[in-house]
Amino acid sequence: MSPSILLDDADLTLLIGAQWERSTNASSAHNRSTTTCAAQLNGKGIKYTKNPRLTINLPSLNAVTFVGTGTNDLRVNYSFKSDDSDLRQADLSPQKDLVGKTGVELWTINNAESSRLAVYPDFGNFTLDYVLITPDKSEGFSGNVMMMDDRDTAIKYDSQWTPNEKQQLPRAVPMKGSLTKAVNTGAKFDVQFTGSNIAVYGVLNSAAGKLSSSYAIDKGSPTTMTHFDGTQTVNKDEWKAGQMLFKQNVSPGTHTLTMTLNEVTGNQSFYLDYITFLGIEQTQLNATTAAAKKPSTIGGIVGGAIAILILLGCCGAWGRKKYYVASRPVVYVKETIVY
Repeated sequence: MSPSILLDDADLTLLIGAQWERSTNASSAHNRSTTTCAAQLNGKGIKYTKNPRLTINLPSLNAVTFVGTGTNDLRVNYSFKSDDSDLRQADLSPQKDLVGKTGVELWTINNAESSRLAVYPDFGNFTLDYVLITPDKSEGFSGNVMMMDDRDTAIKYDSQWTPNEKQQLPRAVPMKGSLTKAVNTGAKFDVQFTGSNIAVYGVLNSAAGKLSSSYAIDKGSPTTMTHFDGTQTVNKDEWKAGQMLFKQNVSPGTHTLTMTLNEVTGNQSFYLDYITFLGIEQTQLNATTAAAKKPSTIGGIVGGAIAILILLGCCGAWGRKKYYVASRPVVYVKETIVY
């Protein structure tokens, strides 16, 4: 498994429409932020545009996955063309047990058709946490936030860790649905990365007991993080996903992070969910994996030619149904604190 590129909702600023609001204290979201579009307001008065839009400049043409809050009857329209002539609709309604949960994989586009993707929420509350993108190259990721899931083979666990596959929490889903758990003091993992600014994310449960861990870069002096000191209000049913457990800015280059579980008492456990770091030009992924996912240029040219011929033959039929999307000035998203 190779890292994905992670686009946080807070970094997606090409938004049109007053329907968009950003929550900056969402307890189980990546970096505690989500962005919501209330599509039920579409076209209601001068304030709300008929077609609110999110535009994303994709760094890869491979799979794109939108992750957010599961909502019933959720629909969006989307387009890869600047004139929206290819506008189409996607139903993002999740299965019943995921409604209301955060961290839900709402929608995946397996192959992006261009680097420009416009999304128009059409029905329901579209709440976005982050976007995961599969890289289509093996190196050169300067400025991209790279995400390693807990099951990434680059993370070298000792024998005291247990994988928890297909994990669901009461109100959230972990990254890619998995966690890796440790319950013994002294449990360790190492991970080597080429980049800068690394962060470790996990899940915290307000059970009884103490929990602390330490982190060292390149065998340097460790930094100890206390997650629970034993004075917390005990509620074994309270789980918080997407919690940043550690972060450190490091100089660009190849580094090794070592994590050690310092203290774990009572009913506490350490749950690793994912790791992020900032990519650089020297960042390399598994070349075989990236090459296998990269689309064939020749195939694309041939496929495009065939598509044009089909379009020319069918333009009469398609001409009877067109979609028009009005252009609107950019409206800056409001920020809302959610407790």
